[in-house]
Amino acid sequence: MAHARAAPARPTVETVAGRLAGARGEVAFEFLGIPYGTVERFAPPASAGEWNGVRDAASHGPAAPQPDRAVARFTHGPLPATDEQCLYLNVYTPSLEGDRPVMVWLHGGGFAIGHAGASLYQGASLAAEADLVVVTINYRLGSLGWLSHPALADHPGAPAGNWGLLDQIAALRWVRQNISAFGGNPARVTVAGQSAGALSAIDLLATPAARGLFARAILQSPPLGDLIQAQSAAVGWAENLAALAGGVFDHDFVRSLTAERIVALHEQLLERPEYRGTRGGALPTLDVGSLPESPLHSPGASMDVDVLVGHNANEGTFFFSAPWRPPPPAERIPDIVSHLCPGVDAHETLDRYRGDLVAFATDAMVAAPLGRWSRDRAATGARVHRYRLDHPGAGPVLRATHTAEVPLLFGTWGDGGPGERLGGQGEATAAVAHKLVRAWALFVHGRGPGWEPVAATEEQSEVGVFGGRDPHHVESAPEALTEA
Repeated sequence: MAHARAAPARPTVETVAGRLAGARGEVAFEFLGIPYGTVERFAPPASAGEWNGVRDAASHGPAAPQPDRAVARFTHGPLPATDEQCLYLNVYTPSLEGDRPVMVWLHGGGFAIGHAGASLYQGASLAAEADLVVVTINYRLGSLGWLSHPALADHPGAPAGNWGLLDQIAALRWVRQNISAFGGNPARVTVAGQSAGALSAIDLLATPAARGLFARAILQSPPLGDLIQAQSAAVGWAENLAALAGGVFDHDFVRSLTAERIVALHEQLLERPEYRGTRGGALPTLDVGSLPESPLHSPGASMDVDVLVGHNANEGTFFFSAPWRPPPPAERIPDIVSHLCPGVDAHETLDRYRGDLVAFATDAMVAAPLGRWSRDRAATGARVHRYRLDHPGAGPVLRATHTAEVPLLFGTWGDGGPGERLGGQGEATAAVAHKLVRAWALFVHGRGPGWEPVAATEEQSEVGVFGGRDPHHVESAPEALTEA
């Protein structure tokens, strides 16, 4: 008589808040939807609290409230359920035993969209191939996560904004307290992120409350123009949002609005002439209680943290050639150049780029300021490694676009969805992805990624190039951009 086989026991771990039951994936254990904090509107996150018994950790938690934009569907897929109580993280680990390094992933999305449960960020393949523990986190977004105004501070010197940044710090503290139960080493944490996630990681370098919570940082395609804003810009945005809601900004009024209403107001405000074409004013803000100094003015902040930083060869296609955003009319291009790089002669600059707005945008928004920041940080004595992705996995129009490296890192390329749209498929993609994962793994495990760090005095710094012809060459932007 045949006997049915018993289902394998679910993996369980003991955290400081209680016991979790995860799932056995094909290549790694997965613990999903773990609460790491509780949202208090326009305030630092509170403790997630404890639970009795065994908590199910086999499905993702809700995403942060956010708009259902076309760009989000392209990069993250359909919008899942959202909830203001969104502070959940996911852990992927090859084994519950061991002392592996940890990579904490901060997703991109312009501080307004994205979520850790997106198919793009499924971390099992990366955890297995790189032999590390991968943690992906949600954090508050849009005006719910980044609205800043002095009236929001509970007392003088308390945080008045950067709630999403404070969420990220709370997640890092959770990792410090709990990751050893998942086979991770809390003293070997690398913070990694792309776009807004990379900007967050740079801000964390300059945030006193984050000191000692991570030892390395990976910064993928951060558009440094959105790294930090003056408090005056944040105040203007907050007061305009309140006025659009029919009130005057104060602590009680903005807390009385529903989360859905705040998301809608944020989108409406972006249509105003003064904000059209920008990310608005719900961004990381200079704030005495949370982010008291600009990372741009202190490139050597946390100089003991080694950094791997880079960009993709065709970042600008994401912003000016993408399916959700038609190319701008020719007569608007000089205005766009002037907006992206104030002080340059727009027509002369376009001549240098032979009229190629995409190439200019790649340099002006990402490559040139990133190169300058890298050299400034290296000049302080900090170790910085640079890379460039040339692989045109996103096709003949988008090419090596913004976000194209993410599915290569996570092994989610070729999925028939966002990963394939961005990273491509086939043998060439597989080869580039393998090289990229190997370099990131070496770095997270405490070594160099395979090439020498940036030399602050060199104009042409040594760079690891993925999918390109010359592994040690990076083109220099025109002088007008490197000095802007």
